[in-house]
Amino acid sequence: MVGKARSSNFTLQEKLDFIEILKPYVKVLEEHTNRHSVIIEKNKCWDTIAKKYNNTGGSRPHRTAIGLRMLYKRLKEYAKQELIQQARTQHEQPGRLSEATRKLVRLIPQMSQTLLQKDNSDSRRVSAEEEEEEAEEEESALVSASPVLPLVC
Repeated sequence: MVGKARSSNFTLQEKLDFIEILKPYVKVLEEHTNRHSVIIEKNKCWDTIAKKYNNTGGSRPHRTAIGLRMLYKRLKEYAKQELIQQARTQHEQPGRLSEATRKLVRLIPQMSQTLLQKDNSDSRRVSAEEEEEEAEEEESALVSASPVLPLVC
């Protein structure tokens, strides 16, 4: 059984160059509809991106459109995780985003906006739950502090 040869890992410079090549195509690639025409347009974009990437020269290994699409998906996921981590630890210690994440956030601004909105709604939900817990604690403290009168029959 002969398996596919595994591609080498992308270097940081390859990732940054890839992000630069993506710029004119982001609007099409971030279109989230399942229309047939959009899917065909996206596939054409990936083929064009792969050609441009492979024509950049240097001693880089040849990359397929599928491999570059998977890289894009991984970069976005990693950027989201990095943004979430930074938002959680921001008040404790200001985090530093990787260069690839910074470029992706500039390229796809709705990525950080969506995460910030989600983070704000999560913090609002947590604060509402904390307020509810505090109210329950106050109520139980009042009940335990009030004197118990014996029943006279």
